[in-house]
Amino acid sequence: MALTIDQARAVYDRIGRAQDWQAFYEDPTADRLLAHAAIGDGAAILEFGCGTGRLASRLLADLPEAHYLGMDLSPVMIELTRSRLAPFGDRARAVLVDGSLPLPAEEASADVVVSTFVFDLLHEQYAVHVLDDLRRVLAPDGRLCLAGLSPGVRPAERLVSRTWTAIWRLAPQLVGGCRPTNVAALLDERWQVHHRSRVHSWGLVTEVVIATPTDSAG
Repeated sequence: MALTIDQARAVYDRIGRAQDWQAFYEDPTADRLLAHAAIGDGAAILEFGCGTGRLASRLLADLPEAHYLGMDLSPVMIELTRSRLAPFGDRARAVLVDGSLPLPAEEASADVVVSTFVFDLLHEQYAVHVLDDLRRVLAPDGRLCLAGLSPGVRPAERLVSRTWTAIWRLAPQLVGGCRPTNVAALLDERWQVHHRSRVHSWGLVTEVVIATPTDSAG
């Protein structure tokens, strides 16, 4: 059962900086995502679910002309992100959201929308509504860059995936509310997928998806 917004906020307020221990599988996934995202310097980047700000600081260090807006529903995560963003001055900011839609971003204001290890936390119906709003926020030629936990492929991975899912069903807070899911399946015919791949790391499988709105694909 997916966590409610209030439950998710409480979990991530409690986890805080300890979330960074997930770097052993999140970093290889971020490497794959950024290798295919084609984010140009000077891009306007929106991150839905900025967490502790690790990916934000990496993006801003690599792209000295980029501008960044991060969003998260956890006050603790927002403060951690703001601390990491401080060296980047006024080209980076993070805002606290309450889970309601539309998100606090203007139409067609983002060249790139990034969201890693968030959609595997969300209830499927809410996730679809979020994607609709992110489509609104994207510029006509913008890119949606997603990553999340995926079901296992190899025998050992399938065992890990089944165990993770069983824990999620019994006590989702113990796994941060996340479960292996099919991120690409959330994208309907209004999106064109340009890249989809899996990353295998320490028995976990993650999925990376890069897509554009269909009316701007090509």
